[in-house]
Amino acid sequence: LLRALKTKLQSMSNVCLVEHAVVTAFVRDGVRINGVRTQQGEYLSDRVVLTAGAWSGELLDTLGLKLPVVPVKGQMILYKCAEDFLPAMVLAKGRYAIPRKDGHILIGSTLEHAGFDKTPTDVALASLKTSAQELLPALADAEVVGHWAGLRPGSPDGIPYIGEVAEHPGLWLNCGHYRNGLVLAPASCELLKNLLLGETPIVDPAPYSPVGRLRAL
Repeated sequence: LLRALKTKLQSMSNVCLVEHAVVTAFVRDGVRINGVRTQQGEYLSDRVVLTAGAWSGELLDTLGLKLPVVPVKGQMILYKCAEDFLPAMVLAKGRYAIPRKDGHILIGSTLEHAGFDKTPTDVALASLKTSAQELLPALADAEVVGHWAGLRPGSPDGIPYIGEVAEHPGLWLNCGHYRNGLVLAPASCELLKNLLLGETPIVDPAPYSPVGRLRAL
């Protein structure tokens, strides 16, 4: 999906895609946000949308605002099985088994508050293997061919932040989706577009608004 998105963006004449440019601060005119400052220089804009995942809170810290989005570590393992081993996803007890077309079976995932540490651990490996065998006993004889960790943007109750930051006009948020970023992305972006362009929102934006959900540091 990310490769497809990148290819699409690169084909659009009105889009400039800048990679590997670490954002270090916001460009401000008083309280208004006019762009971002990066290691490669400044990028100015009438509106800035913050979509930095688990790192979103760190960037808002630079404005003196506390965004309760924190990294939640999730470890996963991968088995290699026959292509017809599992025809559908299996969900139980907070864990899941997801089949891929080439026969790989993804088992996930842990929920760990370990800061920004993405190091896989033996404890998690043992827990995931136990869950895998509970979900699919035949995996007891299968080989684990992958084990890695990622960071979710955890937010209170898993409710994302979508909308403009009242304290800093020009700054918009679309972050904090926790475990559902991929499935909520189309609707989240549509709602953000509605708000940016003054369109009728596809859903009531109030539950997702940053207003009243941020606090000063």
